[in-house]
Amino acid sequence: MVRNFIRENIIWVYFIIVTSLAVILTAVFSLSHNINDIFPYFFLIPVLFVIYAFPQRGILFTITFGWIYIMLVYVFGTFSVRVITIHTAWFFIFVSLGIVISYFAQSSRISKTQVEQLKKEAFQQIEHNMAQFVTLNDQIRNPLQAIMLDTATLDERTKALVSEQVTIINNILDTLDDKYAESEKVRKFLRKYCGFDEK
Repeated sequence: MVRNFIRENIIWVYFIIVTSLAVILTAVFSLSHNINDIFPYFFLIPVLFVIYAFPQRGILFTITFGWIYIMLVYVFGTFSVRVITIHTAWFFIFVSLGIVISYFAQSSRISKTQVEQLKKEAFQQIEHNMAQFVTLNDQIRNPLQAIMLDTATLDERTKALVSEQVTIINNILDTLDDKYAESEKVRKFLRKYCGFDEK
C-alpha cells in the first residue's frame, strides 16, 4: 500500500524529500554559524508542499518536522536562554500554522469531493427524469390515438371538437419532444466534457 502511494506520487514525494533535506542542511549550517533569524521560515516550505499534495498527512508531517527543527536547535545551536526561547516559540508557531493550514486544506478537499458527488447525483437524477419523460410521452400519445378512433360514433361537431383538442395535445407533445432532443444534446455535452458516465 505504501509502495503504491509512493509510486503514484513519486514526483511530490521526491520534491518533498529534497526540500526537507535542503531545509535541514540550511538549519544545521545556520545554527552552527550562530545565524538564528532566517532559517526558521524555510521550515514552512516542505510543510506547505505536503499540505498541498497530501492534505490528510499535513498535520502528522508538521508535528514530525517541528520536532526535527527543535532537535536541530538543541544539537547544533548555541545553548543560551535567548536562543532556546526564540526557537521554542518558533516551534509552537510553526506547528500551529501547519496544523491550521492542514485543517483548512483538508476541509477544502472534502468540500470539492462533496460537490463532485452532488454533481454526479444531479446528473443521475436528470438521466432518470429524462427516461421517465420518454415513457410518459408515449403513455399520453397512446390514449390520444384510442380517443381519435372512438370519435367515429360521435356527431360531427363533437368529433371536430375532440379532434381539435387531440391535435393541441399532440402539438404540445411534439414541442416536448423537441425540448427532449435539446436536453439530449446537453446531456451528451455533460458526458463528454464533465466526466459523467454513460450510465
